[in-house]
Amino acid sequence: MNNRNTPAIERNHDLDIFRGVAMIYIVGFMHIIGYWIDPHTNNWLSLADVVMPIIFYISGASYSLSQRKSYGMYVKGRIKRIIIPLAVYMAIYILHNTINGEIAPQELPRTIVKYTYYTFADKFENLGHIWFITPYLIIALLLPIMHFVSSRINQYGAYALLLATMVGVYFYPNYILCYGITTFAGLYYLRSKPYKSIVVLLMFVAAIILCMAQGRVWNIQINKFPPTLMYLSYTSCIIILLHQPLKWLCRQVYRINFIRYIIDQYAHNGYIIYLYHVNIIQFVHFTYYTLCEKLSLQDTFVMHPLCSLTIIATTTLIAMIAVGKIVAPINDIATRICSYTWHKCTSIFATKA
Repeated sequence: MNNRNTPAIERNHDLDIFRGVAMIYIVGFMHIIGYWIDPHTNNWLSLADVVMPIIFYISGASYSLSQRKSYGMYVKGRIKRIIIPLAVYMAIYILHNTINGEIAPQELPRTIVKYTYYTFADKFENLGHIWFITPYLIIALLLPIMHFVSSRINQYGAYALLLATMVGVYFYPNYILCYGITTFAGLYYLRSKPYKSIVVLLMFVAAIILCMAQGRVWNIQINKFPPTLMYLSYTSCIIILLHQPLKWLCRQVYRINFIRYIIDQYAHNGYIIYLYHVNIIQFVHFTYYTLCEKLSLQDTFVMHPLCSLTIIATTTLIAMIAVGKIVAPINDIATRICSYTWHKCTSIFATKA
């Protein structure tokens, strides 16, 4: 796991395309259409909620193709890419709520402690759309170990590990096991064979049948928090069955110039965009209907649900690209400040020692 002489691996551009498309899908479709249709009550829409396992799968695939680093350097990279942007987002979020009067100035210290606890402890779901930060961080820290294991077990060992994980999720639905096995599957991105996929698919189909026989509700959104065996099995089946068709479709769409630009932006700043996208959706949604009311357009075609959805989705997608470009430099400044502070502190302690 600590091989500094490992040669650089050529970047797989397909994964960037898939990551960008996945982010566009989740922030530009699932979370926008949720204003009109609640996936908790609409079983058909809930079936489309399969993106988060794909994000974890891409994470595993990206790591399998990355250059190996020392564990310390790897953790430093995760802090730079995950923790610092999150800290900037939380600072902006708390500052905004303080200015609006939702948080009293004297309550700031307690609020910061509370949100820090919610983010990294068992109450992280209270933070809404950034619920995934805790399992993502834990799995990211385990990724080097997972890669070590995947490179040293044969296919039968992998099947046994998958079965053990499925049993664990069945009796104890939780985020780490569910998304951990999805991430682990991504490590086989270039090693997967058709017959292996068929074996895994049959295991998940059998699990779905078992869940249905025991009365598990057929609503993926309800099974998502925390992820049950039904959620794990269904989303995994979708990944296996649609992997090649979606790969082909993404490549074809990427050939269109303006779509290529959008996908590249979401691939590059996807995490930043995800952090802020709910606030942007709310702002665009509120602004759109306020303008329609001010301009007396309530009875015109612009208020038709399909027209409203199209305009709001398009505006939001563009606005999120702009926000990503604005916030990225702020994150870079915060990273440099943190890095400078860290080196100063370590040098002081080293001098005293």
